[in-house]
Amino acid sequence: MGCAIAGVPLYLILLIAVSYFIWMITAYRRYRRAVGRMAEPHLASDEESVMEQRHFSDVEKYYFRLLVSLNESTRMLTAHITNTLVMLGRMDDRVEQAGDFAKNTELLAVNAMMSAVRCGEVGRGFVSVSKDLVGISERAEHDLLRLSNLIQGMTSSLSNVDFLPENAALSWIEAELDDIPEYSLTSVRCSGFHASVAACLGILDELHQTYESTSQLDVRWLQLGEAIRRVISGLRDTLQSLLHIAENLTADVQLLSLAEHLNRQQLVEIHEGFLQFVEQHDKMNEIIP
Repeated sequence: MGCAIAGVPLYLILLIAVSYFIWMITAYRRYRRAVGRMAEPHLASDEESVMEQRHFSDVEKYYFRLLVSLNESTRMLTAHITNTLVMLGRMDDRVEQAGDFAKNTELLAVNAMMSAVRCGEVGRGFVSVSKDLVGISERAEHDLLRLSNLIQGMTSSLSNVDFLPENAALSWIEAELDDIPEYSLTSVRCSGFHASVAACLGILDELHQTYESTSQLDVRWLQLGEAIRRVISGLRDTLQSLLHIAENLTADVQLLSLAEHLNRQQLVEIHEGFLQFVEQHDKMNEIIP
């Protein structure tokens, strides 16, 4: 049956030997990689180390962090506005569909009420139910009209946002150096944008509270009310995210208003240092995701 050593087949001995050899090679390679990593120069692990190596002053560090935050907030707001416009288009279609459903429900309820009236005493109960359905449909149509106007207003407002530069930080520095008063990203414009989003969110909160308090056990209201509820919830979630980003951007812009106390030499140093800092900042983000 083949060669064997102490009762162990030769093929099994060979298999064990090959497995051990492969394990030794793998362990040796891991050891070499570990030694190589230990020999590499230590990389900066945070922004503080990067700034210390560049010998930035405390004032420069403050403005570098603020300008990086400004760029990030601006990019986030620009991207979120684009996504919000797409969402508003979808929600407008849903509002239109719900409006058609409300009108059809009202029409059916009116026809049912007229038929019940002709039945006299027997149809009195149907008349009462039909009146309730007409009231529910009219209320839904009124709220859907408010939602439609809100969506159209937000779409127009977001489509005309023109105060977000591609590189907000460098645009601000260059505007300060050249003493340009027309810098678009101002505290007033950010606050105005924030206020408009907050006002729309206030309307949605009011409608949300109304529809959440409506009894979901009322079968006459379930389908139509649920359709409107979903539209309101989707709009609220999107605008809350938009409002949060706008708050961060407004805070950054307001802090930059302190730049009035910087002289031209400081602005020049911040401009040059910021370009170096951003390069190191981007490299660090590639190394430390």
